[in-house]
Amino acid sequence: MAKAPSAGDPQPHDRAPGKQTRRAKKTLADGFLEAIRADFRAHGAGVIAEVRAEKPDQYLKLVLSVLPKDLSVNINNLDALSDDEIRQRIRGLEAVLRPFLEKPGLEKGLAQPGGKEGISQPAGGAGPEAPH
Repeated sequence: MAKAPSAGDPQPHDRAPGKQTRRAKKTLADGFLEAIRADFRAHGAGVIAEVRAEKPDQYLKLVLSVLPKDLSVNINNLDALSDDEIRQRIRGLEAVLRPFLEKPGLEKGLAQPGGKEGISQPAGGAGPEAPH
């Protein structure tokens, strides 16, 4: 037999509105996320590879969806460098590449006008050395 509510027992109308709804949503969300985690552990890498191969547009959407919204990507970090700093980087790259470009049997091809050694040459009509 059900106990009759006493004056001190909380009544349904005394509860905070939405408290049970929030708890139910959290429980449902936690359960859903755990199911997703388990499924990913079992099949994730294979499915991702399949999506990448068969649906690259969906793969890109997936990648973008997990990146932070405020991600700032500066692809061209040369904008912040002075011309001299860029030249230094180019010369450093030339030094690294030179052994690969000077293999026996290949034409030298590294001489610049004026007898200077180097792979790159200044752009004509640009920069401080350009005729005015």
